[in-house]
Amino acid sequence: MKSTLFFWISIVAIISIKHVHAQVNFLNEDFSTCVSNLPSGWTKESVLGNQVWQCNTSGYTGSGVSINGYASGNNLNEDWLISPLIDLSTYSMPLLSFWCRTKYAGAFIELYASSNYIGAGPPSAATWTPINVNLPTSNSDVWFLSDQTNLSSLKSAPFYLAFKYTSTTSAAAYWRLDDISIKEGALSIAKKFVNAGSCAANYFSNPSSFQFTMTGLTGNLMLNAPSPFELSKDGTTFSNTISYSASASGIPQTVFVRIAPTVSDKVYRNHITFQYNGNAVAESVMALGTSFPDDKTLRVASWNMRWFGEPSWCNCDTALARQQASVVLKDLDADIYCIQEMVNVPKLNALTQALGPQYKSVVSPYCSGVTNPSSGLYQTCQKLAYIYDTTKINNIGTFGLLASTYPSSSTAYDCFSSGRFPFILKTVLNLANGSKDTLIFSNIHAKADNTISDYNRRKCGSESMTDSLLALFPQQKTIIIGDFNDYLEGTTVSSQTNSPYLYTMNNGFQGITLPSLYPGASTYVGSTNHIIDNIMLNNALLTHYADSSFYIFTEAEKYINDFSYTTSDHFPIVAHLKFNFPNGVESIQKENSLPFTVQNPVGEMLTFLVENESNEPLQVKILDISGHVLLEKKLSGGVMQHSFSVASIQCGIYLMSVQQAEKRSIKKLTILKN
Repeated sequence: MKSTLFFWISIVAIISIKHVHAQVNFLNEDFSTCVSNLPSGWTKESVLGNQVWQCNTSGYTGSGVSINGYASGNNLNEDWLISPLIDLSTYSMPLLSFWCRTKYAGAFIELYASSNYIGAGPPSAATWTPINVNLPTSNSDVWFLSDQTNLSSLKSAPFYLAFKYTSTTSAAAYWRLDDISIKEGALSIAKKFVNAGSCAANYFSNPSSFQFTMTGLTGNLMLNAPSPFELSKDGTTFSNTISYSASASGIPQTVFVRIAPTVSDKVYRNHITFQYNGNAVAESVMALGTSFPDDKTLRVASWNMRWFGEPSWCNCDTALARQQASVVLKDLDADIYCIQEMVNVPKLNALTQALGPQYKSVVSPYCSGVTNPSSGLYQTCQKLAYIYDTTKINNIGTFGLLASTYPSSSTAYDCFSSGRFPFILKTVLNLANGSKDTLIFSNIHAKADNTISDYNRRKCGSESMTDSLLALFPQQKTIIIGDFNDYLEGTTVSSQTNSPYLYTMNNGFQGITLPSLYPGASTYVGSTNHIIDNIMLNNALLTHYADSSFYIFTEAEKYINDFSYTTSDHFPIVAHLKFNFPNGVESIQKENSLPFTVQNPVGEMLTFLVENESNEPLQVKILDISGHVLLEKKLSGGVMQHSFSVASIQCGIYLMSVQQAEKRSIKKLTILKN
């Protein structure tokens, strides 16, 4: 009788224990609720020693968990951090990721899974299978992302994950964990970035697109776009959410993306996310868009391209670097690119051509140690350059600032990194109604490094540049832009407190890239709080700057493979200046659209139908995907069908705008010729 009673008590106890952990079908633990106790469902089991897993306020983002076997000396420990019971049966390819950090010598943490652990008690009572994961270098003391660990072999039965920590009396490492998640990984995205374009508030942009393929899809895949981004399967019907059934499995899908902002003059950067059977998918698509309409905006970018086109110094595949740079510059869709560390002029010309026929480039004749382009060193030195859109910008002259003072005076030569003089571009902007405006660019690549000598040379360069710009262009709108190799607030030099550019900011220029405005932000890859690529505007231009429109294009590192090795060690920076231009992409108004039908693709002759046409004339434009007008027609009203030749336009994908009075619409147009 006693043995029978003991049996049933044991069974009840086991059943009770197994329900200590509620079963979950996803894992996304950021430990934000971890204060004195572990989050619900998580347990810790100490096998040896007094040190245990515990909450820690210094996680990767906010709180995390940690363990340290050192306490008044190294100690013998074995401790397990165990997850809730996880069921991955609805996943196609579950992928585990987590952030971790280790300090001091000692054993590495280990990851295990068990399908027969009862939810509490000694781990030794269950069978645990080791899982191989990537971990940081011993004693590295930096946060490390361990990701892409495939858990597909664990889909057949619910299981527990466990992080096992050990230490000895001779070595005890300090380990931290945070942001442990399992997401669906059976999604292939051709490119994980999309520029959804620009438009005015209360309008919507012309759609861009990206492609994905979902393999092994047996349930429902849902895509979510945060406002003001919107999604569409067909480029016509848009919403914040779209979904796909199992019939889409293995078939490449095109998703159209646009923005429909309600607030003017904003930059929107967010992620389009995926859910499969309600589970978060590991992959996402970064989206960029603005409520700065193209016809009212000058988009200004700057980028240090790291020895562009010079294999012996960039230590890279220069053909790949050019290809990657072309992708980044097209995605930025700027009107002018201010380039530093450009070496190979033919490769710059090829990059310019890739941006489109409306772009031109110009290169400085100066660089460090070279004051004449006929010098044999000119071909392999770092040069300053511009790439600009000729539909908005006219180049009326370039020169090296203070270059004429050399060799009679070597002061400016020394201050500007031994002859790398600021490269001045004088421009006239082509504005609406035939009006013009003058804008002066001063592209700089200041002296690098952090000695007091380097600081003094940057400071000297700042002072001489400022005095010269004020003397030459006292009334014109002027921008100083480029790689400053230092901050506009404070400095990288430990013995100094003031920015070497303080003189410039005290004499008519204002920095818009202050670290205090963008805390934690960096323009140098792999660093934090390190804004060394900067922009300063004089007072005449400052009123044209759209407040907070500056951003650092860190997205490039996330969708360009090995960005810092293949492309650059700097991120591009972008700012928006407000002017009125005549030929921008026309935003599509949410109301008063003009329905028209065009048969795609078209050959040399384009034919389209307009519904409910009045007698008002039609304005028809063919634009490239950057919004530049390639062909414009004024057609008579009162007729439904219209035709005209597009033989002058090369094969490709374009935009077609049709406007009649206050109504207009824009559609994609594919031109193919026999």
